[in-house]
Amino acid sequence: MNRPMKLESDEKIVSCLEGLFEIFDGIQNVYFGNLILTNKRLYLVSNKQINIEKSFWFSKARIDMASSVLIVGESDESSIKVKWIYKGNFHHFTQAFQKLSA
Repeated sequence: MNRPMKLESDEKIVSCLEGLFEIFDGIQNVYFGNLILTNKRLYLVSNKQINIEKSFWFSKARIDMASSVLIVGESDESSIKVKWIYKGNFHHFTQAFQKLSA
């Protein structure tokens, strides 16, 4: 990540991945960038070709390991599907996400 992200006072980074991500939040988009897991949200930063920053805050969350889909929120409308990992340990990332969302 080239620049620091703004964290809330009680927020901490748990894990990070860099790679290609497919996002569906009513519109389907594909980004290459960083996916950062904090104790409160999934944060996507993409500065390759287009600049985007997107936070997926979660109060309730679940994970579908079989299809590599991270679903945040209370519905399937906000989901992140990891298509390919460039840097980072996806297994560690999903285990950390499961612990936070339990």
